[in-house]
Amino acid sequence: MAEISKITLPSGNTYDLKDATARQMISGGVSFIVAWDGTGTATAANVPKGVNAGGVTGTLEAADAQAGAFYLVKSSTSPTSETLDIYDEYVVVGSATKSWEKIGDTQLNLTDVVTGVSLTKQTDVVLGEATTFTNGTSTVSFTGGTTDSVLGEDTTFSVTKPTITVTPSTTNVKATASGTAVGANGTAKAITGFGAHSTDTFVKSVTAETGKNLVTTTVPNVTGNTTVTIPNVTGNTNVTIPNVTSAGSASTWNFAMGSGDAAETLIISGANSTAPTLGTALSASKVTLGTALTATNTTLGTAKTVATGATATNGTGDAVVTGVTVGDSGTAITALGTPTTADALTGVKVTAQPTVALATGATAGTGVVNVATGISSASAGDQTVTVGTNDKVTAVTGIGTGTAAAQKITVGTNDKVTVLKSNTDVSVTKGNA
Repeated sequence: MAEISKITLPSGNTYDLKDATARQMISGGVSFIVAWDGTGTATAANVPKGVNAGGVTGTLEAADAQAGAFYLVKSSTSPTSETLDIYDEYVVVGSATKSWEKIGDTQLNLTDVVTGVSLTKQTDVVLGEATTFTNGTSTVSFTGGTTDSVLGEDTTFSVTKPTITVTPSTTNVKATASGTAVGANGTAKAITGFGAHSTDTFVKSVTAETGKNLVTTTVPNVTGNTTVTIPNVTGNTNVTIPNVTSAGSASTWNFAMGSGDAAETLIISGANSTAPTLGTALSASKVTLGTALTATNTTLGTAKTVATGATATNGTGDAVVTGVTVGDSGTAITALGTPTTADALTGVKVTAQPTVALATGATAGTGVVNVATGISSASAGDQTVTVGTNDKVTAVTGIGTGTAAAQKITVGTNDKVTVLKSNTDVSVTKGNA
């Protein structure tokens, strides 16, 4: 199985994950020490602490034992006939706190263990687990049962809808506007009078040429208008938004196993991602809206027929004069005298928007809307459900008393087994090892 014993980081430094040097020392430094071989009197200081060596209790502390050594003590349970497995084995376990651990026994003590069994057999034949059984059919009859008619799954139901009456609570709502101000939107000179006029002769009688009618066309017909609102910009403020000049870069980490002497080394290379770069923030304008302005939405009705100004013999308008022969004449003004003027308005504008308020409880009339504020009462008529009779089914309401006829069971002979009977005598022999 492949192993990772070292890691090389992007800095170039290599770190150990397993202590290969310590493993080599352990594998090459294991030794076996015979603390007592069973002859003479054991030396307590050479025997692991607490271990009985021929009547001598060992006092050798685990912290003072030789590293990597197995301590062998002559086993008290080893039979005299065994020549290759005669020691109990002890080693030191733990690092911060060390203790002795027994890791091997030589033989089992078989005293009072059964080593032989003899039987005086008494047998009989019984059916085994693979025996087959065949049962015959049986007739079951019921008496005393009861039935009733119930609705089947195809039964139809018809529902008569109830009549629901709701009496709402209402109030009148009226809108009022105040605070509108109108100011001048430009001025110009207006004529207030004239000096002496110049005159000339004018026609007093003419002879008209007839026989032509006005040419007509249709124009839109305004039948009404409604008030609509439009946004009212009262100001704006400057805001800024981030300006990304560089998107940065993603991480480029790479993990690979080395080769040759570095075959167990995990080599990590690459770099972390870099954050995006922000340049000078961009500027934008945030618009502030005030109270919406009002305007008129015009409604057009049936177009009107008007004259185009042209005439024709087949025109559909009224008859008009198309030629004039001048008769008598008179004097008319041909030039006005020097006018006198004064400043006059050429337009007006709204300098203050109106304040619109809604009030309830107004008297009904033009511009007043009646709205519902709640329900003072509500009632519903009776609702009936009619069950159809198109799918009546007879159902069992009581099963009555069931009686089953005798049933025959045939036992096969394909798995007969001979077994010991309860009066079989058993005698055992115990070991003395």
